[in-house]
Amino acid sequence: MIIRSVEAVPVRLPLREPVSDSWGTYRSSNHGIVIVRDDSGEYGAGEIAFAWFGGAHALCKEVNERWAPRLIGRRVGDIAGCCMLMDEFCAFSKRHLLAKAGVEMALWDLWGKRLGLPVYQLLGGKLRDTVPLTGGVSMGTIETMVETACRKVAEGYKELKLKVGLDDKTDLETVRRIRLAIPDSISLRVDANMAWRDVKQAKRIVDEMAQYGVRIVEQPLHADLLQELAWLRRHTEALILIDEGVWDAGDARRNLEAGAADMLHVYISEAGGIRESRRIFELAGLFHQDCTIGSMPEGKIGAAASAHVAAAMPNLSRYASDIRGFTGYAEDVTVEELPIIDGELHVPDRPGLGVTIDWDRLNKLKANA
Repeated sequence: MIIRSVEAVPVRLPLREPVSDSWGTYRSSNHGIVIVRDDSGEYGAGEIAFAWFGGAHALCKEVNERWAPRLIGRRVGDIAGCCMLMDEFCAFSKRHLLAKAGVEMALWDLWGKRLGLPVYQLLGGKLRDTVPLTGGVSMGTIETMVETACRKVAEGYKELKLKVGLDDKTDLETVRRIRLAIPDSISLRVDANMAWRDVKQAKRIVDEMAQYGVRIVEQPLHADLLQELAWLRRHTEALILIDEGVWDAGDARRNLEAGAADMLHVYISEAGGIRESRRIFELAGLFHQDCTIGSMPEGKIGAAASAHVAAAMPNLSRYASDIRGFTGYAEDVTVEELPIIDGELHVPDRPGLGVTIDWDRLNKLKANA
């Protein structure tokens, strides 16, 4: 099983509806589809998805020019060696983790296909068939957010994730109105995306939101404010979920050692791939902490990779993960659907990542890139 070609194809995935958070509003998302072929002609697929909806196309160019020539000739199953090579031949930055993840996903997919095994088996076995997901409520007017929350509950989601962070008064009123509009059995979390300026503001808002049943607060403060996050964690009832503060295992260690997190939100893309994501889970386990998985804005290939990690990790939190970004796209590049039933994602069982490329769709979306 020798690598014969590596190609990163830039595509643009159109969104069903514009998506807003405290960073801005987006109508499409730039991605890269990584295709690795071996000497049998079989291929593996991976995905480069930029965390804030841009830049993936430039990363495709770097994969094709810097990494592809050096990966050709290596063994498909030598994932650690391939990752070391990618680390060596790049002007390393956090954004390169996204490109590395796309290539590494494709290697896992190809290796699993050649062995006839789903990736979760290569990670130690499947511990769960489904993964509970949050129902996402993007920023909008109060009325729109309440309407979205009710629709997500009707679709079967048991936990809602509300984007907040633009205006304190509006955020609190939105949480109050949503709490009144949905059953008490539905859990609430909010995601501030580092928007609150200091720990005093964060504590005041978190304490008020707790009155309406907000159980989890995602990244309330800037990622560098570890001591403030640790203080907030000790002095509020809500659980602090670290998101922007955790890309790779080094970030995870800093947050865990500082006592800044009740849970870590792990992104397979931001971590640099499946292998590094597993390291974060294992590190969190040493601190007796659980993790959830994020998957925004990955399409179906990235979501499939996330699902396999979720299926195999012992300390996946009982609270919901976010592997649902793919549902927001009007078009994607895979043949298969990833079913979400009653708010739970069903893990693919076919060899590799369990999804295959629709070449006509890929060419169509590439033409629009």
